[in-house]
Amino acid sequence: MRAALLGILLLGACATSEERAQSTPPAAEDTCGMANFRHLIGTDSAAIDRAALPAGARIIAPNDAVTMDYRVERLNIRTDAGGRVAELGCF
Repeated sequence: MRAALLGILLLGACATSEERAQSTPPAAEDTCGMANFRHLIGTDSAAIDRAALPAGARIIAPNDAVTMDYRVERLNIRTDAGGRVAELGCF
């Protein structure tokens, strides 16, 4: 009886991890043209010419509230606490 219950619990755990894997965005690819903006890494975000960024691009500071919708064509520019560009991503 215990073995059957354990088996059911283990199968349930497998299904949950598979569901999580399906909802996780694919590995980071350059679907938003971030390679064209790598020169921004390390620069002050206040100096970025927002008109030169693609439509929909966003600059995200630590603790900023952002929508969680996943869009592979959107350029996201993350800054550090000092306002310098720390990383780029397509999400």
